[in-house]
Amino acid sequence: MVSSILTNNGAMTALQSLQATQKNLLQTQNRISTGLKVSTAKDNAATWAVATTMRSDIANYKQVGENLSVSSSILSTAETAATQIADLVKTIRTKVSSASNPAVDKSQVQADIDSALDQINTIASAAAMNGVNLVDGGTSSLRILSSVNQVNGVSTGSYLTVSGQNLKIEDGSLLEDLQNLTVLSRADQTFTNTNDGVEKVTLTVGSATSGLNVNSGNYLNFDYIDADGTERTLTVKATEDISSVADLVTYLNSDTGFNKLFKADRVYTQGTTLDAARITISVLNRDSEIQLGSYSTGTAGLTTEARTFSTALVISTGTGSAGNFLTTGSTTGASFTSLDGGFRRLDVTFVDGGLEIGDTFSIKVANGFSTSLSASATATYMLKVVDDGSTTGQLLVGDAAYSNTDNVFVIAVAAADVSADLHPNLTGIQLAGYIQTALTTGATNVATAAQGLNDATADFSTGTFLASGAAPAAATAGTDFAVAVDATTGLLSIINASGVDTLQVLSFNSSKTDYDVLMSKIDTATTNVQNAAAAFGTAGNRVDQQKDFLSKLVDTLTTGLGALVDADMSEEAARLQALQVQEQLGTQALSIANSAPQTILRLFQ
Repeated sequence: MVSSILTNNGAMTALQSLQATQKNLLQTQNRISTGLKVSTAKDNAATWAVATTMRSDIANYKQVGENLSVSSSILSTAETAATQIADLVKTIRTKVSSASNPAVDKSQVQADIDSALDQINTIASAAAMNGVNLVDGGTSSLRILSSVNQVNGVSTGSYLTVSGQNLKIEDGSLLEDLQNLTVLSRADQTFTNTNDGVEKVTLTVGSATSGLNVNSGNYLNFDYIDADGTERTLTVKATEDISSVADLVTYLNSDTGFNKLFKADRVYTQGTTLDAARITISVLNRDSEIQLGSYSTGTAGLTTEARTFSTALVISTGTGSAGNFLTTGSTTGASFTSLDGGFRRLDVTFVDGGLEIGDTFSIKVANGFSTSLSASATATYMLKVVDDGSTTGQLLVGDAAYSNTDNVFVIAVAAADVSADLHPNLTGIQLAGYIQTALTTGATNVATAAQGLNDATADFSTGTFLASGAAPAAATAGTDFAVAVDATTGLLSIINASGVDTLQVLSFNSSKTDYDVLMSKIDTATTNVQNAAAAFGTAGNRVDQQKDFLSKLVDTLTTGLGALVDADMSEEAARLQALQVQEQLGTQALSIANSAPQTILRLFQ
């Protein structure tokens, strides 16, 4: 090799080798510090491009997974709300079933139902997650991004759509059938007392001066006809001396046998003045099919076969003083048979507020000569609230419910008089007056049409209802009925004379609760809310499955990405050690090559 002071080939060779070594060392150090063998496009353009796409996919899938977690929470919230609402609907079903028991206080049951209905709306309104509520009708659907797919380099979203379900109780919702759900009949809602409009018998059981005398050990017998038409007698034993009308009422109503079937009440002579000698015995409530009295012939020379109250109240044993119990000279074992002692009646007190168009009230009467009370032996005066221009008391001969054959006479109650929309402040007293007018005028119109129910002495429709204000005692036994309204309390009383009457007013009622209809509505609501809960559950399950899939997919892609770009740290550690040795050797070689000019200089010494 030529020794030259201008060109140091050894140094150049050593420098090139050292630079290559340092370059490789830097690359190895980068791999070790980053953990990647391909960290930039310069490292491996093709691999870097694939890795970059995979990193984008992984980031996308992670974000979609996070979105699915939020969506899962939204669906879980909706499902929880729907499940809770389904439980409340089940509770309502139970309450409706319990209300069919006549012994249950339907007003309290209705309060529980109303509370459950309010709670359903509260749950539906509150079931929001991240501002999204799928059960209140505000969100028509939830569009969930479940995945982002790469097709030929084009990103395509995949979506899951979950429809919102309106579980509020309103028009158009899945639970709209539960609107205005009530176990209360219109009579329950418009009559003040549960035993308004049922059969009652008023009995004189004492006197204002001497009170009454029921001794401990006496038996009080009450005749009645059960739902199957069988005559029965309820016996109440006095376990204490009873000396006042008030105590008798209290004692009877506390007797467990009596209070399952009947109710005893004090009688008001007028307004709020209590009668000191009389009480009423009534059927417990409007759902009962029990009838007071018996089919037996009375014991005071009665010749009819009418259903009577001749044995409505009897002292069976013990002592009784004339004038103190059953005023018509009663003695031990004697039965009441006189108008002086009592009379049959129906009493109704209306709550304040008007009626609704379509409301009906049925006054059912029967011919006392019939023990079967068949359709041909009964007549029904149906009062109906209408807004067709008819006047109160007008006979609605064109009404679909009107039938001469079935003795049903539909009488108008003008909405202009009683509508709640027109008269929201209508009092119960005013309403009673309009009902009285409808009955008295309507009965006259029925009689004019030569229709009604006949007995042995007179056409039932003739003079049946007395004029307003006529005294109940003025009624003629077996012929007339009084319709009176107490001006102070608004008590509407339909009264006939006594136990010997051959025509009977059986009931004054409005449409009863149709439990089959209620159950049908609840069945529909139950099916709808269960389907909604199931739909949310199914969607939530699918979202969770997709979220799990994406989590596994991210793991798989991450593993694949690592195989492409991750550095083998064992290999890089070995390479680093080798390169460091090469660097030292290269440095040493360069140092030796750089010392060559010193050798040439010594040639000139």
